Amino acid sequence: MKKTLRIAGREFAATVFTKAFLLGLVLPPVMMLCVFALLPILMNAASPKVKGHVSVIDRTGVVAPKILDAFTPEKLAARMAEKAKKVMEELPAPQAAKDMAKTNTGMIAKAAEAKAPSLTVQSLPVTSDPEKVKDEIRRTGDKAKNAEGDDPCLALAVIPAESLKADKDGVFGSFDFFVAPKLDVEVQSDIQRQIGRAIVDARIETNGMDVAKVRAITDAPKVEAKSVTSSGDKNINDAVKILVPGAFMFLLWIATFACGQQLLTSTIEEKSSRVMEVLLSAVSPMELLTGKILGQMAVGLMMMFLYSGAGLAALVFKNMGDIVALTNLLYLFVYFVIAFFMIASLMAAIGSAVSDIREAQSLLGPIMIVLVIPMMLWLPILRNPNSMFSQVVSFLPPISPFVMVLRISGSEPVPAWQIPATIVLGFVYVGVALWAASKVFRIGVLMYGKPPNFRTLLRWIRMA
Repeated sequence: MKKTLRIAGREFAATVFTKAFLLGLVLPPVMMLCVFALLPILMNAASPKVKGHVSVIDRTGVVAPKILDAFTPEKLAARMAEKAKKVMEELPAPQAAKDMAKTNTGMIAKAAEAKAPSLTVQSLPVTSDPEKVKDEIRRTGDKAKNAEGDDPCLALAVIPAESLKADKDGVFGSFDFFVAPKLDVEVQSDIQRQIGRAIVDARIETNGMDVAKVRAITDAPKVEAKSVTSSGDKNINDAVKILVPGAFMFLLWIATFACGQQLLTSTIEEKSSRVMEVLLSAVSPMELLTGKILGQMAVGLMMMFLYSGAGLAALVFKNMGDIVALTNLLYLFVYFVIAFFMIASLMAAIGSAVSDIREAQSLLGPIMIVLVIPMMLWLPILRNPNSMFSQVVSFLPPISPFVMVLRISGSEPVPAWQIPATIVLGFVYVGVALWAASKVFRIGVLMYGKPPNFRTLLRWIRMA
């Protein structure tokens, strides 16, 4: 045991006390902080304004004036300011920051006015040929932004008379809309929305109803949902509720595979440089394998403590600490131990069987295809954690720990028996993985020449 711990300490020190590891540990959170700090500045930076006109062929005779009114400079700026205000209110920021944003409406409006597109509406005669207008749109090209001294045609709306008349089934007609290929997506959406709103207003008027009254009746009421917690009512942030479980799984993934990859690399390097033969003259293959795995697991645990601690501190700072239950953090570390031993056993076995990293990639390929399943399906699993698929993959190695971390943090409580069952079964898988890895390690660590395939590795397990 003493030799095993000494090897574990050597593996830990060889990994942690290097410039590359320290940079890799510190740079990701620093880069994320910089991105979050710079994002508001970059988003508010003056960008090239969209400049041009929207052509309208209105065959109803009543919709075009409403579209013209919707695209006055004042109303364009007002819509931009309202959108910016809504974004500020939905940000996962402390309430004090949101209150400050509400009080600075003038500043928000001024910034929105500076970014508002310079759009005009040209109402064309009803006899106009849409194909000629589309030719004008084709000539716009890259002039959708910063078109100096020009007024390019950015879009064309053809509104037929049927858009105000319902058929025998009560269905109204639609309108045709054509845009320049490089028109800003947000501007395009705003144009479509305002034209659609103008058509609906015209329908209301033609049916003898008051537009403002109907709009007031049909507008959905604004609601601010709050979650009821032991420390009081708190605002709900749906994005954070989805991202936190995903962050748990990605943290587990990063810590497991970063250290597993390091174990694979160090094993291949020691075998290629014949250092492994010197080590085996002093310790047994099982002691060497166990020591290397324990050393890298200590590195992974350190990463987990640092990153999860930083994330939890950020949530507490933003008054959202109740989103993460302490029991979930405990389960995160338990499932990390299970996941790491399974992945590390595979990495150590493959590293001992090959002589360079290129040979290892061919063996790792099929394993990685299986291991990316939780990454690809984490949203469906999170939305429906107790579906048949989620429950089945919770018991399948080696993805069981990753799926369970998602399910425990999901929208429904996991059946009580499944958590201890997956933990016990996970440690059984760990025992099998360590046993198989030790068999391969004992033979492969001193084997050179042609790299083995999976059939050869299975034969080694039976022989050793």
